Amino acid sequence: MIYRNAARAFVAELAEIRSTGHAVRVRGMRTHELLARTVTLENPMERFITVPGRRNDAFATIAETMWVLAGRNDMEYLARYLGRALQFSDDQATWRGGYGPRLRNWDGVDQVNEIRKLLRSDPESRRAVAVLFDPARDFVETLDVPCNNWLHFLVRDGRVDLNVTVRSNDILWGFSGINTFEWSVLHEMMAFWVGAPVGNTAFFISSLHLYDERNEQADRALAGYAGYAGATGYEEAWVGARFETPWQDFTALLDRWFDLEARLASGEDCHAEITGFPDPLLRQFLQALAIKWAITAGADEARQRELVDELGHSDIAFALHEQLFRDSPQLLSPPASALNWVDLRESVIALHRSKDAAYGNSWKKRGELISIAANLARKIDRIDQVVDGAAAGRETLLDTAVDLLVYAVKYETFLADQSAEVAGRIFANGGERFSDGPDGFEDLMRVRDVAGEVGTVHAEAANASTAFDELDAFLQLHPQGEWLEKLALAERLTEIALRLVLAVGVSDPRGVDTLRRDSGRS
Repeated sequence: MIYRNAARAFVAELAEIRSTGHAVRVRGMRTHELLARTVTLENPMERFITVPGRRNDAFATIAETMWVLAGRNDMEYLARYLGRALQFSDDQATWRGGYGPRLRNWDGVDQVNEIRKLLRSDPESRRAVAVLFDPARDFVETLDVPCNNWLHFLVRDGRVDLNVTVRSNDILWGFSGINTFEWSVLHEMMAFWVGAPVGNTAFFISSLHLYDERNEQADRALAGYAGYAGATGYEEAWVGARFETPWQDFTALLDRWFDLEARLASGEDCHAEITGFPDPLLRQFLQALAIKWAITAGADEARQRELVDELGHSDIAFALHEQLFRDSPQLLSPPASALNWVDLRESVIALHRSKDAAYGNSWKKRGELISIAANLARKIDRIDQVVDGAAAGRETLLDTAVDLLVYAVKYETFLADQSAEVAGRIFANGGERFSDGPDGFEDLMRVRDVAGEVGTVHAEAANASTAFDELDAFLQLHPQGEWLEKLALAERLTEIALRLVLAVGVSDPRGVDTLRRDSGRS
């Protein structure tokens, strides 16, 4: 079966087990299983599973993934995040079947590096294989035999695919608990090192199963997903930062990462160093673990929310909203009518009036290209970065979207100053300097309404970026004049910016409340 992402695969395969799974008793435990299952993920980097009722632990998932990729198998580190891991350790000190040492140091061979080198030198190779099951070691009585046995990276059609063979996959603890996540991170890293986009991940699972004692949790997850109406967060552009570390820097970066993790676990405040951590993806992982240790130190919900907000419009933030606050459904966009545009518009107008009093005409001081277009470009670039997973920081995505809308409308008032024909088209009353002060801006804002159906945050952000690119290209060709043509492009950007504000607003009701408060309207 082919699924968009891990969350959708988890729910569909879980439902299939509950309805048609074959009953079997394994090591004295009643189980229902599906045999010889093939599960393909089209977007493996959509890796967080945020289904209400499933209750994934994002902290443990991140910590275990990094532990594997670093080649570790010690319990001292892992048990800090995954207490039940000790149940599967023969000696309470290590996981003898841990993937990390087998992946990174199999009798002196770093399989990750060998695969990287092979695909760099021969992209069409079919030999880029990592093996995790060791017949010389694993036919013994033990609590820990590797469940994932074989990884195969294959470059086809310009993308890096990953195929994973699994002998035994518990759908709650294995498939959705760690496997789809950990291999997606390795997949992303390998694609970066090879220099090609991430393709599909396919899991070939001999036994995909659910222990009967977990049926209640499984049914909660299925009910929770139904309450989401099938949404997984990624449809609303809650996406993660990307891995960007060259291979030659990877080992040193891992050492630095684990040093910071240990210091966080000891209670140290590493905020400044984490903020400056060079890899975007691994920086977000550290930010998440910092939240865990802040909670351990006694951070209340308000402080927890502040720390989660620092992760921006990222998938980690979305996952933590579900894990910590159980409010992920509120972050998904309801129908656009659920947000009162007239009320929001008045808040924007009031906020602009106060800013105009403070900054005056500085927004246009250096002219159309250097000031106005540059302001628009800066907001578009920031929106693109945050939607792609960068931390929003103090300026939220809603703040930036509102600024884009304001600058687009103000640009229209500037065009009216340059052309009587433009002024006659967009202003009912005469005048000479429509862009001075707040009046022209407010006149145009109050006749604005929603045009067309509001899409997702990701879709509207992409539309805004395209609209600005078209405007920018025209400005480069026509730095002077062509005012009506510029107006048409500016109006299109304004229309899309308005829809973007609505899309972000319905996914961030607290941000709308803050906007109203900052504007002095509440």
